[in-house]
Amino acid sequence: MVNNRFIAFRQAGVIAGLFCFTLLYSCNNNNRVIASVDNIELTENDAYRIMSHLGMNPNDSIELRNFADSWCIKETFKAELKQDYSDTWQLIKLRAESFSGDLAEYFFEEIELKKELDTIIKKKEIQDYYDSHKEEFILHDYIVKALYLKIPKGLDFKSEDVHVNYLLKNDKDLTELNSYAKLYAENYYFNDSTWIYFEEVTKDIPIGNFNIDNIVLNRTKTYFSDDNFTYFLNIIDYKLKDEAPPVNFLLNEIKSRIVANRLQELKEKNESKLIQRIKKKHEIIISI
Repeated sequence: MVNNRFIAFRQAGVIAGLFCFTLLYSCNNNNRVIASVDNIELTENDAYRIMSHLGMNPNDSIELRNFADSWCIKETFKAELKQDYSDTWQLIKLRAESFSGDLAEYFFEEIELKKELDTIIKKKEIQDYYDSHKEEFILHDYIVKALYLKIPKGLDFKSEDVHVNYLLKNDKDLTELNSYAKLYAENYYFNDSTWIYFEEVTKDIPIGNFNIDNIVLNRTKTYFSDDNFTYFLNIIDYKLKDEAPPVNFLLNEIKSRIVANRLQELKEKNESKLIQRIKKKHEIIISI
């Protein structure tokens, strides 16, 4: 069964984060104006704060320009609304003020109740959660244990037995491959104790013309070249799509879910007490 409380909690966090980004990113103290609409200005500092919180790269000049373009369009809509539809603009401001109260309550509860939150999670709790929520973790991509090596085309890798060592048939192969990779690899990955998404391993490999199912299911060991590089791929083990991955693959996600559920339970248990405590500290007048 889907944990609706957890999903609601995560959704609230996302919404809150999007509206409160300016509180969550430290300034770079650059107040150079990079865009303006009428008398409203966007500084480089504010752009960096917003973009970084939204997962954008403010150091990418193209992304920064696109963000500035988007910001200008939104500001022009606001300006038009203020000028031509003042009643609607007043409603927007009232809704924003109302929503800021919801956000304040959300963040205040988080800060206060996290002081009481137990974040220690036992292995049995993780296993129990995994067993009772397996259907929520069904894979939509293969996860694999694999070796991947990318080297510049033109290197005489055969004289170094790279085309043999990447097969990992002997104990010494990995040692020799690691040494070679440190000297020549553009990219290299191998960890036989950790599962990783297949698409993560192969994001740097031009495999568009290959049948991915065949590569994984046949535990393919192959190497090939394009105009610039030679690629080595060894699929050592895999887990099928449409199955739940091993519990170890999900440790961090399960821990986050358990902690989130604990925090939600604390909120439900202590919300009224917290409200009463806060109300006592302020002068509240209701005149109706």
